[in-house]
Amino acid sequence: MRHRGCLVLMALVLLFSWGCSRQPKAPNSPLSPSELKALSSARKIEDIFLKTAEIQLELTENSAISTMSDFVRDSKGNFIVADGNQQNNIWIFAPDGHFIQNLGRHGQGPGEYSTPVSLEVSPEGDILIDDYLGRRLIFYDRDYQYKKQILVKERICNYFHVNHNNEIFMYEGTVPPSVAMGFQKPWIFDTIKKLNNNGETILSFAPIPEEVFKFSFSCVTDGIAIDKDDFIYEMNPLFYRIRKYTSGGQLVKSFVNPHFQQLEPREGRQGVLNGPYYLEKGLLLVQLQNHLDIFDTEGNFLAGGIPLSLNIIYSDGNSFYVEKWEEPQSGQQFPNPVIISYKLNL
Repeated sequence: MRHRGCLVLMALVLLFSWGCSRQPKAPNSPLSPSELKALSSARKIEDIFLKTAEIQLELTENSAISTMSDFVRDSKGNFIVADGNQQNNIWIFAPDGHFIQNLGRHGQGPGEYSTPVSLEVSPEGDILIDDYLGRRLIFYDRDYQYKKQILVKERICNYFHVNHNNEIFMYEGTVPPSVAMGFQKPWIFDTIKKLNNNGETILSFAPIPEEVFKFSFSCVTDGIAIDKDDFIYEMNPLFYRIRKYTSGGQLVKSFVNPHFQQLEPREGRQGVLNGPYYLEKGLLLVQLQNHLDIFDTEGNFLAGGIPLSLNIIYSDGNSFYVEKWEEPQSGQQFPNPVIISYKLNL
């Protein structure tokens, strides 16, 4: 125990020394020198972000949320929550947390879904639902009316994103099932696929890093963000490296936290990375083990190790959102879901 304590103390000393010596050196950064300085000196979330809301989502007989597989905020400012893991349902909540209605329903018919794993909002305000087992992408308009669906020719793995030109990208950044099943030889494939309106793959890029094949479990999480200029930022949840691509699949650059040592299998699922998340100021957020790292879109590492114990679930460009689960009240079956939003405050 004493030896372990010495190691922890040494790590803290090194972290403190690094933090004190950091200077805002960020070539071609979209941020101003004063903003870079504020980021480089940040030690807690409140130094650079303002908590703008803490909203408890209303639980009713029709909105008994048990888990969130995805979360978005639509063009009306309402919150939409999907649970594609347990209840296979989608709920819509007002900005104050009041339950409004369900979106669609479970089933196999038009506009219905079997496993709504993820959500996306298009530039026009359409709401896209990734029906994992149904192998289709379902569209609702901004007024929550069923619009159309696209049958996806390839197997849907995880998450969809739509850029400002309404181009659809599918992300498949997991450890391949062959590895999880015990096969030793790596199965290399591209993690991002661009689809046409018929659900066919017309472009694939961002090959899965070979380094993740040492892990023995699958990991289902989103791993791409799209900025205002439609550049795509990709990060595998088990390998800390952000790759920046054009919408045409060309690699622009890759970058890492220079102070981070890559994950090891012994860390298990506790070591899974969360992100990246894009903020329109030109920032990318990455969360790992209750801490936050911040880059700019040019790949400059601006801040790291900022404590953040709650899990980031969404960013709409202006703000990012975290989830908190409070103990259930008397008579409730599930915990109370709370959404907290933060806005950049430099």
